[in-house]
Amino acid sequence: MVYTSQKYILISMVFLLVLAIVVPCSATTVDIRGTPIDTGVTDAGNISWDYSNFPGLYFAANKYSQLTAGAGEHLYFENDVDGGNPSLGSANPKAHVIDEEELIYTTKQVASKYKVYSEESNITKVTKFYTLSLFGTKYCAVDNDATKLAKLLMQQSASDKKTLKSGEEWIMKNGYSLVMNAVDIDGSKCYITLYKNGEELDTGVVSTDGSSDDRLYFVEDECSDGNDHIYFLTYVDSIFAGQQDNFAVLKYTWLADKDSYMEVSSGDEFGNFEVDEAVATGLKLSNSNSISISVDAGIATSITGNFYFKASDEGKGRNGGYVLYPVKQVIIEDSTSTTGQVEKTVANETSSDSENVVVDMSSDSKAESDTPDSADSMPENEGAGSEVESNTVENSIPGFELPFTAVSISLVLSIRRKMFK
Repeated sequence: MVYTSQKYILISMVFLLVLAIVVPCSATTVDIRGTPIDTGVTDAGNISWDYSNFPGLYFAANKYSQLTAGAGEHLYFENDVDGGNPSLGSANPKAHVIDEEELIYTTKQVASKYKVYSEESNITKVTKFYTLSLFGTKYCAVDNDATKLAKLLMQQSASDKKTLKSGEEWIMKNGYSLVMNAVDIDGSKCYITLYKNGEELDTGVVSTDGSSDDRLYFVEDECSDGNDHIYFLTYVDSIFAGQQDNFAVLKYTWLADKDSYMEVSSGDEFGNFEVDEAVATGLKLSNSNSISISVDAGIATSITGNFYFKASDEGKGRNGGYVLYPVKQVIIEDSTSTTGQVEKTVANETSSDSENVVVDMSSDSKAESDTPDSADSMPENEGAGSEVESNTVENSIPGFELPFTAVSISLVLSIRRKMFK
């Protein structure tokens, strides 16, 4: 069964590649559908979607045991007897109004292992961190606390490498960059500096002569809890000093945006949703306004952000009901328009000194995790009983990028067969 899933992953990745080649000068919207429910036969308590039946919600195969235990995202209907409108579901097949606070969204963090910890031997300085997906955006949960979040910007896969020559600068997301200042003549040490918007955050010397831990370069600072937390790390795989070029090869680079740090509290609003409960173990939100579902085939009803409902015409379901399903819209952009903005290497000409800024990331090592983390820089999305539609557009929806979308769609096809074959 594992081999079958891998086959479908390859097929879906080929589909994404062909799609990117066919529309190289534009962007393609992709509608990721959840499993439809028939209001004529589905009880109100069973109007529910999670990783298993809606690929638009967070899924990672190596986090399966955590997801089955309740981690990840969950979207469901919960009737309020005082809501004023008839409840959705089989008791009222034609009902199509979701009263305020009846559409519930919950999200709980999952434990992940740093790539360097998973792939290299004798790494002791870093082990695990925690991620939380909030309406499609992946955050780090500082110290395994869902109320303290920072955006996860990048994580090199196990096979990725970055070669930096002396004097070169690696430009990453959100203004971060790493400069390879110098390589010593023996080819065993390198001198590197991390910047944010041109301001120096930290400088360090990394050696390849000692232990595996000595090859690690990471940056941390004090967070709101009074403890230091990692927000950047990289691993110096090798160093070369020659007569003409000196360079170092970096692997397992990991970056969280310390300046995106936020604390989530009850009453906070995210689009059309308001936080009802914010505790360390997870968040619970509900719709702050009523939602009137358009029971008209082809018409979308907004949920929040890039999430919406689609329904059939009235009476297309059994017992006079209709068919309803959630959709998440993502954008596949032309890679030529984004690659240069996300990551590039340029010659370093200037540097500046600045005091350190507050950090936002956890390096806690006491959590449980199932298998080594294989997630990329954005969350993988997966599920079963769903469909994917696409069409070409000129403008993009912010917050979704090609790596995330490619992984999402490839896993959609593989896992739906794996779990329901």
